[in-house]
Amino acid sequence: MKRIAAGAAGVAVLLAACGGGSSDPAATVNGSEIADGEVTALVYDATDELPNVEFVGYLGVLVQWKAIEQAAEAEFGIAPSDEDVQLEIEQILIDFGLDASSQDDFLVAQNISAEGLRRYAKLLVIQDAVETELGSAVSTPTLEEAQQALDGDNASFTEVCSAHILVETQEEAVVVLERIDAGEAFSALAAELSLDGSGANGGDLGCGSPAQFVPTFAEATMVAEIGEVYGPVESEFGFHLIVVNSRTSRTTEQIQQLLAEQAIVEAVDGWMLATVVAADVVVAERHGTWVTDPSPQILPAT
Repeated sequence: MKRIAAGAAGVAVLLAACGGGSSDPAATVNGSEIADGEVTALVYDATDELPNVEFVGYLGVLVQWKAIEQAAEAEFGIAPSDEDVQLEIEQILIDFGLDASSQDDFLVAQNISAEGLRRYAKLLVIQDAVETELGSAVSTPTLEEAQQALDGDNASFTEVCSAHILVETQEEAVVVLERIDAGEAFSALAAELSLDGSGANGGDLGCGSPAQFVPTFAEATMVAEIGEVYGPVESEFGFHLIVVNSRTSRTTEQIQQLLAEQAIVEAVDGWMLATVVAADVVVAERHGTWVTDPSPQILPAT
């Protein structure tokens, strides 16, 4: 199941942070202090002091992480071991196509300290464990509910592999279609004429849900005959000639499983948000003010 990143998406939340040192905590979360140095310790090279507005962004992430760590242990007894965290670090490297021997290069490239990577990995372990705890209480949708979801939004549960040629006018599209009918290769014409970047790949758009496309294009990918040129189809970008190479619909059972996974994701996401909102957070005046509406964050001091 896709992981949920708390407070920010992916490792990128750790890319920079710093601020002036102080003996007073930068913030407290349910009485637990976060020092300025804990923020600067996240990054590989924190020698340059950044404006407070940037510092508080990363401090806000730490506030949320600490609230989640506290609640996970208090509510579920979740306290990741060093071994659990190390295994997660190794998985992060694998996800980036690296191995343990490349960790130092990874830290330099991402400007993340070893401590920053450890804290991030710990949070991922906690999220997985919370997912397990909450998942047991989430009801699996029935096959009837899955069928209703499919009937209501078939495109979202379909995968199409497609290519296109995008031109500016319908007249141009008709000329291109005539050239295809005369025997010229679709991919070659896409490379020659298509107005978007897909032309470099012969018009290939890869595979995914039609829902990722603008409505008229999405509708076309759902009805086009496999392997045949379809169009011209008008969109806000111009006129498309489309080839759908394959179109695969999920079974009702697969949709049932997907909906169950989405329900767990929503449960975990909701738990994390509620946990952060409920936390007693005090931020040092020099950094800003903690707010939870419209979303948990620190408003930088002016």
